[in-house]
Amino acid sequence: MKPVPSPSLPQHEPDPTARRRALRLARERYTYARREDNPLAPIAVAGEFPLRELYGPRWALPYLPHLLRSVAGAQGKKLWHRLRGVLGDVDKLAAFRDLFDDRLGLRAPPAVTDHQRDGLFARNRIDGPNPLLLARVQDLDDLRARLPLGDDALARALGPGATLAGEHAAGNLFVADFELLARSLAPNGVGGRDSRWRGKYLPAPIALFCQRPGHDPQCDLVPVAIRVDQPGAADPNPVYLRDGSPRWDLAKTYVEIAEFNLQAMSSHIYRHHFVAEPFAVSSQRQLAPSHPIHVLLQPHTRHTIAVNRFAFNLLKTPGSVFDVLYAGALPETRNIMRRSHERWSVRDQELETDLAARGVGEGPREYPWRDDARLWTPVLRRFVAGYVDLYYPSDAAVRADAELQAFADELQADDGGRLRGVLPASGLDDRAALVDLLAQFLFIAGPGHAAVHFPQTDHFTYVPAFPGAAYRPPPREDEVVDAARIAATLPPLDIGAEQFQNNQIAFYRFDRFGDYGPYALGQVAAARPLIARLHTDLAAVEQQIEQRNRARPRPYPYLLPRLVPNSINI
Repeated sequence: MKPVPSPSLPQHEPDPTARRRALRLARERYTYARREDNPLAPIAVAGEFPLRELYGPRWALPYLPHLLRSVAGAQGKKLWHRLRGVLGDVDKLAAFRDLFDDRLGLRAPPAVTDHQRDGLFARNRIDGPNPLLLARVQDLDDLRARLPLGDDALARALGPGATLAGEHAAGNLFVADFELLARSLAPNGVGGRDSRWRGKYLPAPIALFCQRPGHDPQCDLVPVAIRVDQPGAADPNPVYLRDGSPRWDLAKTYVEIAEFNLQAMSSHIYRHHFVAEPFAVSSQRQLAPSHPIHVLLQPHTRHTIAVNRFAFNLLKTPGSVFDVLYAGALPETRNIMRRSHERWSVRDQELETDLAARGVGEGPREYPWRDDARLWTPVLRRFVAGYVDLYYPSDAAVRADAELQAFADELQADDGGRLRGVLPASGLDDRAALVDLLAQFLFIAGPGHAAVHFPQTDHFTYVPAFPGAAYRPPPREDEVVDAARIAATLPPLDIGAEQFQNNQIAFYRFDRFGDYGPYALGQVAAARPLIARLHTDLAAVEQQIEQRNRARPRPYPYLLPRLVPNSINI
């Protein structure tokens, strides 16, 4: 790459007029979309941007073989099963398994054979595609009101002597509560709703788990009870208890349908892709290319505008994958993102803040995502703090940096990034606040996104394990529930093949976190010792996760540093 000027703060710029002129031009080239053009509003999205933000050959050429294999495999199998359907019935479950093809490198994940096991159903909450939902039960009365469950039912699930009060006092009760989905379906986000009698059904369940080490070798958490909808939904809305019956298996299927939708639109696309979007846009608009924070952010915002524009176009287009695969109507699917924007500020999403809010900082005992994520946070803070110290010798230098202050202001501005809670009440007043902001963004763009993106190929490609939508409503009390009823609840083959393809093509890693060779950051001589230390720290993280994985019931690979890209680019 061509040499870049040494990073400099605006207050030290020898030619401030040229620097201001360049930023004015950048603000003309990079804009935010107007609210009236943005169906995701108040979530901010990019408006205009230069063509160089789009994918180029360096990104696309290594990806092309996998893309072609995935599309050819899915579409070929879809055509084959469509032709077989003309001649007679097709076994839907067998057809979903048949989508995988070792010859094309589309290998079947373990979920194909064991997705209905209770231990793995529970384990999905701590190391699956959405590890950001599980919460400790803090208000037992509220739980009883929303998930009516007596001690006799708990004892049947856990053994004699188990009581809700006792398990709650011991800190053993955990819940996966999908109430945000119900609010996304309700008018204006409030009030009751029921969607069970239309073509597709989006459940909003509550699932209760109890920590019981040794009860199941796959997971310390034991699933106890499931209510398929929130209180207030139309009947039937009973509590299903763990009893190994087909009704229990169907209840778990509804939970995974809810997970598929919440994971994609909230935990993944909003809380990572579209929280990162303002950083990508405003760093171009408010920080000169030679600004040290622009240089730091560049590898971690690369292609984020491109991938988000692709997703944005699909989210506003009837008949797109977001309309076809997911359980809600397209406006409801977008509402999941809006409700997420309302619920979580940026600071709420900081790792320890999030864990404390959900009550899972110390329990459950086993929580691979939490434990491995905690290895990353001190590494990122050490790297960012060292980099900030290179350019800001004092808190006053942070306050004096007009470009940095404009960047922080625009991230939050109503006509800018509209992110909530980016900074403490005092604003960007000192180096500590700057380190907090940058370290959290690097986590969001790197390990945070990797932990919700890459599990999709392992979990979402096998449709019976995580269906995108339910095609039958919850059963009535007198309705027979058997394997055929569960299969009928799954998406049709054509739609399932699209789900398979959509989650196969997402499997691509453009680069590796901390590989700054192709970027200006890699050319900054003063930063090279910091980058070398970062690589050493990440190697230690890699070794520790590998060691943990050898002792886990199933490995958790998604936070291994060698598998984490720099940016949200796919």
